[in-house]
Amino acid sequence: MSTPTTATDHSTGSSSVPEPDGGPCSCLEPAEAFPAELGGLSMGELQVLHSRICRQLDRDYLTTPDGPHPCTTDRLQDVLGELDARDAA
Repeated sequence: MSTPTTATDHSTGSSSVPEPDGGPCSCLEPAEAFPAELGGLSMGELQVLHSRICRQLDRDYLTTPDGPHPCTTDRLQDVLGELDARDAA
């Protein structure tokens, strides 16, 4: 993603689940950078971001007794708002 990003530490103290092949994670963990301005992303970049957030939600529901991290749910709402705005345009 070419737009500036901001990273907010939302770590919960739990270790992240390692990927089997040692490659990058397809999820967007709460401690990872998130674009400050979604309007500057291409539709493809926005869709990839949406996919990574949804995968993180799935992971949280499966592995965290308390459910998804609030940061992840907030990010999903931001991305859905941007997608809705583009659909309405």
